[in-house]
Amino acid sequence: MRTHTLRRRACIAISISAVLVVGVRDLAAASPAATLDPSSAVAGAATATVRASRISYDATKPIFPMQTTPRCAILDNFGDARPGGRVHQGTDMLATLGQEVYAVVNGTLGHQVLAGTADATLSGNAWQLTVAGGTTWYAYMHLSAFAAGLQNGSVVTQGQVIGYVGDTGDAGPGNYHLHFEVHPNGGNAINALTVLTVPPGCTVT
Repeated sequence: MRTHTLRRRACIAISISAVLVVGVRDLAAASPAATLDPSSAVAGAATATVRASRISYDATKPIFPMQTTPRCAILDNFGDARPGGRVHQGTDMLATLGQEVYAVVNGTLGHQVLAGTADATLSGNAWQLTVAGGTTWYAYMHLSAFAAGLQNGSVVTQGQVIGYVGDTGDAGPGNYHLHFEVHPNGGNAINALTVLTVPPGCTVT
């Protein structure tokens, strides 16, 4: 009787194992390929595969370049005439002194212009940000100051603070605003409002 019972238990165990193997095999076949997500992988299990749980974003597409509070009043003035026969190449975003200015994409800063220098008559403090792996670039002008620790060649991430709104250059005293330009593929400027999503609370006139 004891031998019969042991054999019966062994058969049941083998049957259960077979079902588990088939079930795992079928689940793997029915599931899309999993990817390694370092943010949720178990420590020490470098070969573990898990489903990605984070929503991905395209850091080559620009976000809004400026803090929206306490003021965000956008002038749709791209292409307006300027003194000396110039044409306005950017979009002016009215704000208050010191509002944060952000990197709209992952990229590299360059062509820094310092207020008071010969080439800063119009722009005042200014940055140029070139998208990572591409040639599209963005210009930021009239800054009151640059974010600490940044210089030409600094690599920044989308949303990182790179400066602060001001009135340097030809903005005029107290006319605090960000002059923002978009140059697709390194070419001529286009109206920034055609590529930016205007956040709630900002007005456009």
